Amino acid sequence: MVAEALLALWFGWSRFGLGSDESGLYTFSFLTLLYFAALSIVSARERRWFWMTMPSKLVVAAVVAETLIGTSLMFVGLPGLAPVPWWEALAIFGYAAVSCLVVNEVVKVVLINWRRPAGIAGMPATLRMQIATRAYELYEHHGYSDGHADQDWLQAEREIRKKAPTK
Repeated sequence: MVAEALLALWFGWSRFGLGSDESGLYTFSFLTLLYFAALSIVSARERRWFWMTMPSKLVVAAVVAETLIGTSLMFVGLPGLAPVPWWEALAIFGYAAVSCLVVNEVVKVVLINWRRPAGIAGMPATLRMQIATRAYELYEHHGYSDGHADQDWLQAEREIRKKAPTK
């Protein structure tokens, strides 16, 4: 997000003339951070694609309220923050939406799928639950000591898979 925000700043500096307008630069920066923060909440709440599950009504209300209030304040202007035209706010929002909900979303899903062990991702839920239960039993057996989680999981998986019928 930092690189994308800096790219937005460069674009605003060169296309919107923010280099000579200090309060306009502050407003542009505020809206950029506001939209990136709001849209990151939508993306970060889900490990898969953000549209796979609907956010709660409270999350939707909070994100929409935050965005609308922040944007409306920038239309009237505040001390130190110049009002912006609607098309500039729309351009910033569109850029943030594409950055967060397309570019960052693809990177997020690819990295999560790359780092998730294939055996766990494709494992049936009942088998995963049996392994988790056995791994916790091993954790209890080791006296709740830290540092054995990976070994406990692997041992539990070997034991359960040995017992499980093969298809």
